[in-house]
Amino acid sequence: MLHLFLLGLILGWGAAIPIGPINLELTRRNLQFGTPIGIFFGLGACSADLTYLVLLCTGTLILLQHALLLKIIGILGSCILIWFGISALKLKTISITNNQVSTSYFKNLIEAYLLTLLNPFTILFWASVSSQLSIAAEGESFATLTAGLGVIVGTVSWILFLNILLHVTRHKLSETVMHRLNIVGGVILLLFATFSIIKLFFI
Repeated sequence: MLHLFLLGLILGWGAAIPIGPINLELTRRNLQFGTPIGIFFGLGACSADLTYLVLLCTGTLILLQHALLLKIIGILGSCILIWFGISALKLKTISITNNQVSTSYFKNLIEAYLLTLLNPFTILFWASVSSQLSIAAEGESFATLTAGLGVIVGTVSWILFLNILLHVTRHKLSETVMHRLNIVGGVILLLFATFSIIKLFFI
């Protein structure tokens, strides 16, 4: 069973480490509002992965591969990306004093959960994981759960590592740089949303 856990761990790192809307928004929020906010945002994303793990273990995930349902989820996910992108562009840079800011941990967790849950790329990733596990399991009991837990450990460990790295390096960034990061982050989120819409309707 250890090899299945390690397989899941590697898959989790493979899904979490590449730069995408989740890492981008986590980085922006960590630098803007402080490390605790970044951690809660990351845990929200991991909670969405945990949801897909439950769906995978119960065999429900196959329903999310339906073309029409995937398109609806893609539209909702794109709308959320657009909202986050516009919010980033409108946001004014603030100075962080002892990481005390007037923003809700729970709000950040829920926003990350929805962004990850409705991301078509997240659904495609878990669909790929299910096929990989069916090959690797070879009839072993609890194989899906074991490998899925490996995926969760991989994503959580990356979230913690990224937040710690940002916490250590934040003091080297000026407010001007942070403001520009907000602008760049907002533009990239809008580009992700545009690409997702084009992929849904024209590719």
